[in-house]
Amino acid sequence: MNRLPGLILALVMVTACMPPVVDSADSAPTPEGSTSAVSTTSPLTETSVATAAPGTTTTIPDGPPVALIAPNGVTLAVTGTSGDSFQVLTPCGDPAVMTAGTPVYEVDVVIDPGHGGPIDTGAVGDNGLHEEDINLQVSRAVHELLLERGVASILTRTADYPVPIRTRSAFSDLVGAEAMVSIHHNAPEALPSEVPGIEIFVKSSDSESGRLGGLIYDNSMAALSAFDVDWDRAPDAGVMTVLNPRGDDAYGMVRLPQAPSALVELGYIANPSEAEFFTDPAYVPTVATAVADGIETFLTTEQTGSPLVEGRVFTPQRGVGKDQCVEPELETSLFPEVSEVTPLGGDGVYSFIVTISSPYDSPERYADAWRVVGDDGVVYGQQTMDGPHVDEQPFTRSLTNIPIPTTVKTVVVQGRDSVYGWSDVGLEIVLP
Repeated sequence: MNRLPGLILALVMVTACMPPVVDSADSAPTPEGSTSAVSTTSPLTETSVATAAPGTTTTIPDGPPVALIAPNGVTLAVTGTSGDSFQVLTPCGDPAVMTAGTPVYEVDVVIDPGHGGPIDTGAVGDNGLHEEDINLQVSRAVHELLLERGVASILTRTADYPVPIRTRSAFSDLVGAEAMVSIHHNAPEALPSEVPGIEIFVKSSDSESGRLGGLIYDNSMAALSAFDVDWDRAPDAGVMTVLNPRGDDAYGMVRLPQAPSALVELGYIANPSEAEFFTDPAYVPTVATAVADGIETFLTTEQTGSPLVEGRVFTPQRGVGKDQCVEPELETSLFPEVSEVTPLGGDGVYSFIVTISSPYDSPERYADAWRVVGDDGVVYGQQTMDGPHVDEQPFTRSLTNIPIPTTVKTVVVQGRDSVYGWSDVGLEIVLP
């Protein structure tokens, strides 16, 4: 297993799971008295240096990079280098040349947040939770945990944009991953159950894929069974192969990668009880720890987990193909930037004056919201903005009378792009 020195990027992630308590319409600017806060973002440049886990080094190993983090955070597999330029595979599977970004030299594990983009949202819960969003939240948390443990991890997508299945698989092959794990949340509803209905699909021709799936299954079942939820579960749930009528592995995310792979369905987003649980602040860190534990055990031991149950024959729907894929702009930020925040108030009730910019602003794409996320992961306030701000960059807006518990000491203010959704970084401030 390659250790952390090969991965020279550390992003600050903030998981915001709860629905907003306050949602205000676009209000009048109140810039007076604004002061700059400390940013939690890390610049993504070719000179960036890793934040290593304790006990590891940041020495860059010999050899060419296997991946590149574009200046806007998009992950790209490297197919070649020439001088100061990188030949890469774009999210839609096209060749491109990049001259800036953060190189990644070694990868142990590829974490794949299932679905993504305006067409391939995945399932949607009764509470409005989109599968593509919760998949990304869990995947980011797994990725961060693995980095902290010295396991070189990388994501196939870092925001809400489409990536065809064949590109995800090619990405894993090009970076030389030792394992690939695709994160999902299931639909439609199954039968009521007292225990979680986790299903993990593995490669029929690879016993190591089954071992990977079994270890993730055991850890995830143990972690989620501790919660009081009205679960759904299929009668044959477990670790299994799923074949199409031709006898091939039905899911491309299992069939195509060269590395041992597992497609993990962590629960039923179509079940209202589970969909609500997926917004609980405890869910993402709990399940991410379980998945990371399973992956780390797979990489560092010969231990086995649950054996395969009897497999299924099934033909899944076709995912987003290359013909439907719209490339994210690799040289342009995916998200608006929060540059200044002034918190006012105290004793559990606060107001915020926020300055935000989106240089790409146009009628087709603009900054359409910002939110206040507590250090407990809860979204306490959200400001929505109607329409673009083409002639007002940056612009300042306020949000007032937000109740925040006195136990919350810091918050992060994040921006939302009308196309790519919420940024996972922002400005962190200490509450007065």
